[in-house]
Amino acid sequence: MIRKMRLPWHWIVIAFACNFLYNKVMLTLPTVTAGLMSGSTDNKVLWDALMFYVLFTIVLCADVALRSPARHVAARNVRRVIWKKMLHVRMEYYDQNDPSNLMSTITNDATLASEYLVGFLVGFLPTIYYMVVALRTISSYNIWLMLSVFLLLPVKILYAVFIGKWQYKTQFGVFQRIGGLTAYLAERVRNLTLIKTYTNEENELENGERASHHLFDANMKVNKLNCVITGLGTLIGMAQTIIVMVFGVVLLKKGTITIQQWVAFYMFSGTLSTAFSNVIDYWMQLKTIQGILVRTAKLLRAPEEDDPGKGRTDIQGTEICFEQVSFSYGDKKALTDISFKIPEGKTTAVIGLCGSGKSTTLSLLERFYEPQGGTVTVGGIPASQLALGGLRGQIGYVQQGADIFSGTVREAITYGLHDAVSDADIWKAAEKTGFADILRKWDAGLDTLVAPGGTSMSGGQRQKLVLTREFMRGADIILFDEPTSALDAAAAQMVQDTIFETFPDKTKIIVTHDLSLLERVDQILVLHNGVLEGCGNYRELYGKCEAFMELIAVCQSEKEAAQ
Repeated sequence: MIRKMRLPWHWIVIAFACNFLYNKVMLTLPTVTAGLMSGSTDNKVLWDALMFYVLFTIVLCADVALRSPARHVAARNVRRVIWKKMLHVRMEYYDQNDPSNLMSTITNDATLASEYLVGFLVGFLPTIYYMVVALRTISSYNIWLMLSVFLLLPVKILYAVFIGKWQYKTQFGVFQRIGGLTAYLAERVRNLTLIKTYTNEENELENGERASHHLFDANMKVNKLNCVITGLGTLIGMAQTIIVMVFGVVLLKKGTITIQQWVAFYMFSGTLSTAFSNVIDYWMQLKTIQGILVRTAKLLRAPEEDDPGKGRTDIQGTEICFEQVSFSYGDKKALTDISFKIPEGKTTAVIGLCGSGKSTTLSLLERFYEPQGGTVTVGGIPASQLALGGLRGQIGYVQQGADIFSGTVREAITYGLHDAVSDADIWKAAEKTGFADILRKWDAGLDTLVAPGGTSMSGGQRQKLVLTREFMRGADIILFDEPTSALDAAAAQMVQDTIFETFPDKTKIIVTHDLSLLERVDQILVLHNGVLEGCGNYRELYGKCEAFMELIAVCQSEKEAAQ
């Protein structure tokens, strides 16, 4: 984990050195203070004490000041590592793990874990150094004084082991519940209109309170643990103080040690007790880190996609072939031994009922998933041999809802374009797709603000914006996933015309239920339960492919019902 987390080692080394110096200065505190408390009025003693406290203040401030940047830089770096990992993990991982649930690994887990880890790396060894030197100094006074410090050590070790295990369990529970609450709220916030449409605010309030209550229960377990830690820690500390005082007083009465040694020993015993407690705290912090990072560790071990730059880049043409391709989501079969060819520069429609394998076909082409049987080729080259960046750079995608991120219209149109684009280029593309007519109606033009998900725009406007973006991208293969399903008849016809007029020579694959679109494409693939039932144009399939005729009947019934 440490190797993968890209910790800021230069900051940690600086903070470590400062903390080491702080502990070294702390070792002289009991001696200096004992000199003052023993009644000495010697000028040198007073001057040494004054200089010590000035130095102590400077070192303490530096220690605090340098630890903080090390923790924040570490948290920033860890968040970047986790986010990068989430972007490159293979899609099947997200079939089993909700991405919304993993959001808190970046916002919560990474920050706390990195701060605790930096605190451990910076403070643990200096604390051990302080304990060793302090014990050696005490033993120079009297060996029995040193032994008195160790009497409760077995109790402290048992305490650390017991509390550490409890700490791991409680922290894992808390951060798991935080992830669950974050996922629930993220999904509901994205679909507030659905909640309001069904007037389900009260039920969702109860569901939210239930998720929040689970987190409350986990936090109460942490609170219970903290109470135990406080109680046991106080008892052990008091027992340690009593033992030290008894030993010190007995030796002082016997004349074995001087009053100055007794004062120094008493102060050392207090700081040593704190040092022992700090070592236990560091142990518990490690168990806390372990509990916090369970989900993060699982994520960082998840399989990644191939390196975008690894593989062949010599894509020759855009003819696409599926040769006996099969794929399953776990035990659920999605495609079974399908074979077809999509000619270069032609338009192919992929149709079928829900669950027939249409979206899976597009996902395999883009290598979001790898076939479990058979081969997908692009330009005669197996897609698995092509560089991901090169392959996906050749593919444009117009999704069903024409989803776009928040920002300005300019940012939405240029999203994913890696070269500089001028406003003139954007307007030229917008004229081509017909989006320019929409832009002129907005006072801010390209600077018009877009709400998250493009909800401030109509479906037709979003589709035209996305088509403009794809035109500027210039991909040779363009995938359209139900591009007209959410539009009225007029808007659907307008988007259809834009597709065929704007991308005439591109290889187009359209997943659709729109009957009017089917008559305009060059080829239709008919899928049913993951099996290819028919392949040909509208005339070749009409009346000859049973699955095709059933789909037409279903689409016509839906169209008549809508009217």
